Amino acid sequence: MLCFENVSKSYGSRTVLQGRTGRFASGAYALRGPNGIGKSTLLRVLAGVDEADGGDIVIDGHSLRAQPAAAKGRLAYAPDECPVYPFVTGRELLAFVAWAKGCAIPDKVVHIVERFGLDRHLDTRCGAMSLGTQKKLMLAAAWIGDPAVLLLDEPSNGLDADARAVLAALLAGQRETSVVFMSTHDRAFADAVGATEVEFETLTG
Repeated sequence: MLCFENVSKSYGSRTVLQGRTGRFASGAYALRGPNGIGKSTLLRVLAGVDEADGGDIVIDGHSLRAQPAAAKGRLAYAPDECPVYPFVTGRELLAFVAWAKGCAIPDKVVHIVERFGLDRHLDTRCGAMSLGTQKKLMLAAAWIGDPAVLLLDEPSNGLDADARAVLAALLAGQRETSVVFMSTHDRAFADAVGATEVEFETLTG
């Protein structure tokens, strides 16, 4: 479901990714490695947020370079630090993601919103939400469009214990049908998800 080969990325003269390769079937995977090694950059490149300088990325059979719309339609990406949409309400953000994916907001996402306790925040502007609430909203939005690949950067950061438990249970269930590929320093969270550890430095051809 998730394949990438010889992926490279530089910013100016600084090379962050060079020849990174991986192939992952459905399941949960916890990307490990020290800070600054390139884990967040890899996730951004796999999600198509930053364009790779070289290599190939395939999402559920669709090349991100040759078929970007189809590939992005089969993935979800939640960064560690949420993008700021200060004047958009929670409800409008979910509606926008559904529009971008060309689908309605499914009942499953409504249920996730309820489990995260987001109901009362849906008509609040994102700029007025706490960072934890914003993150829960972005994570709930990740399930819109029934993604085959979920790319999550430190998903448990900033969440209270109840929200962490909810998210771990959701991802543990998702691993049966999707690739959950996440960077995390939270071993207890990764264990709760049932994730297989993947060392960043092993992602080579």
